[in-house]
Amino acid sequence: MASIDRAAVTFDLWKTLIFEYGNKSNSSKRAELRTEYSLDALRDFGEPVDQARFHKIFVDMAEEITLGHDSGTDAHFHKWVELGLSRIDPDLPYRIGGSGITQVGDAIDKAFLDCPPLLLEGSLEILNQVHSRGLLIGLITNTGMTSSSAFTAWFAELGLLPIFDHMVFSNDLAIAKPNHLIFDLTLEALRVIPQRVIHVGDNIHTDVAGAAAVGITTVWVSGSTQTDLPFDVKPDFTLQTILELLPIVDRWLGSLDR
Repeated sequence: MASIDRAAVTFDLWKTLIFEYGNKSNSSKRAELRTEYSLDALRDFGEPVDQARFHKIFVDMAEEITLGHDSGTDAHFHKWVELGLSRIDPDLPYRIGGSGITQVGDAIDKAFLDCPPLLLEGSLEILNQVHSRGLLIGLITNTGMTSSSAFTAWFAELGLLPIFDHMVFSNDLAIAKPNHLIFDLTLEALRVIPQRVIHVGDNIHTDVAGAAAVGITTVWVSGSTQTDLPFDVKPDFTLQTILELLPIVDRWLGSLDR
């Protein structure tokens, strides 16, 4: 049951806490490693696959996943792996079985861990400062071709894992922001009411509109450039990076009945 005494800040992940720099050079390298490691895994099952074909199918599928997020949908991580393999050869998932699909998924995760994005410098301190105000911290992230297990392992390396009181990954739930269910489940897990939550994210549609629709206060991370917002979507607060977040959190806290 939600408590009227609890309050929380929930965060988006990509382009809020973590970033790709250098014209997405990390992302491109990660896709190359994903192909290399996955082909090695498939060869263990006696399944040689054309490198260029595998690479294109999984790059295209990453874009497909992002488009699905816009409508609030996702699939479980290994379902995406299975789907990609079936587009290479419809019988391939059946020939390698569940263990093969898992091994390819592990290879994809290894590529992420070997070539991760970058945590925004200073963001760990901001998160700790938020926690020091007696607030719960949640993570609500739409994920691509990376499992929640890989993210969790990476967060542990960065020192992020102890900070989050609850984490939600779209490819664990097979639903994505802006679907209200992903916000509802997070509020339920944190045991907070929407009126005592503030959500921070970069995406006007999935983060701002999605959170606002369930009654959560919103902070838009606009980045380095301001853009015209859709007429019907206005965040409660706007900042360029989360390094500017603490005054907003303090102002929001001052508006609550505590």
